[in-house]
Amino acid sequence: MKNLLLLSFFLFTTRLSAEGEFRTWRSLGGFKTEAAFVKYTAGLVTLKKTDGQQINVRIERLIAADQREIIKLAGENARGAVPAGSIQKPTGRRELTWKPIVRGDVWPESMSEEVKNALTSLSRGWDHAETEYFIIHYQQVGFAKQVARMADFQYQYIAADLPGFQDRMKEKSHIVVVRDREDWKEYLGSVDSLQNWFAAYVHGMTMYLYDTDNSKANSNILAHEMSHLVLNRFFVHRPPIWLNEGLAEWYGNVGHSAFKGKKVDVEKGLGDIKQPYSVSALTTMREYPKGDEQVSRFYNTSQQLVGMLMLRKDQPTFVEFLKAITVDGKSFMEPLSEVYDIQDLTTLQGEFDEFLD
Repeated sequence: MKNLLLLSFFLFTTRLSAEGEFRTWRSLGGFKTEAAFVKYTAGLVTLKKTDGQQINVRIERLIAADQREIIKLAGENARGAVPAGSIQKPTGRRELTWKPIVRGDVWPESMSEEVKNALTSLSRGWDHAETEYFIIHYQQVGFAKQVARMADFQYQYIAADLPGFQDRMKEKSHIVVVRDREDWKEYLGSVDSLQNWFAAYVHGMTMYLYDTDNSKANSNILAHEMSHLVLNRFFVHRPPIWLNEGLAEWYGNVGHSAFKGKKVDVEKGLGDIKQPYSVSALTTMREYPKGDEQVSRFYNTSQQLVGMLMLRKDQPTFVEFLKAITVDGKSFMEPLSEVYDIQDLTTLQGEFDEFLD
């Protein structure tokens, strides 16, 4: 249970396989342990202690030197074989590439026994299918096929929109589709680390959601969380939460519009915003705000700031900015100065105010 508390639901994604030698690993809080490196998957470092016990630690919990060591150990195994730039951006819905899976245990290797037991204990059993980019686990097929179709589309749309990024995973991501609200409540109640208000969440390479029986709500939740699931495959370093959620909101909106065959008007699609957070408050947040109103302000302001950076110059400029943060591990102020020639938060606030007007 102690290890589960270290898990995060919004994680970037990388994998490596070679097992390292025993050494001392240190966390930012002063904790240290003697352990051997096992793997690095979806932002989680797996270490094996001298007694053989394996523990999972979020990479950002480690001191900077140990984070660099993890990335170094990743080596070539941290780089996938599919360059995102080779993917063509899709337009409109695509045919479903759906193939039922009939072989044995196809649940994700990274899924904990607690989560797997909670899912398989539900009254209705599970079937499994594979699409071009994902593995789908479902209880009833209707909504699951809708999820699969949009998932493949969103992967292609985001990958083509971020040329130069590489998919750093060799295995497909998983999507777990629970059939209805009652089963979802039962599932959440069976896993101690989950909150009962979750409508969906992403943990590493796996997304969990349920059929709300409301097509609009389903679309909005799926588009946002799918953006996280896809973007996680491209990032080495976790972006700050405003950038992480702003990107998910952006691609959730424009990607979903494109999926429905609508002409994407990105500026109009951002909509209006009331009482945005200040740039200073937004960019220094380390945790999500409390309360529905504050959460809504946070997501809306994050999307608007990402939108401003997307539109301020051109897409290659934004890609350069994003890669500096999520691949090179720089703080956002450094590429903000280098790429956008914005030297401080006061200047950024002025640019943002002008954009919102």
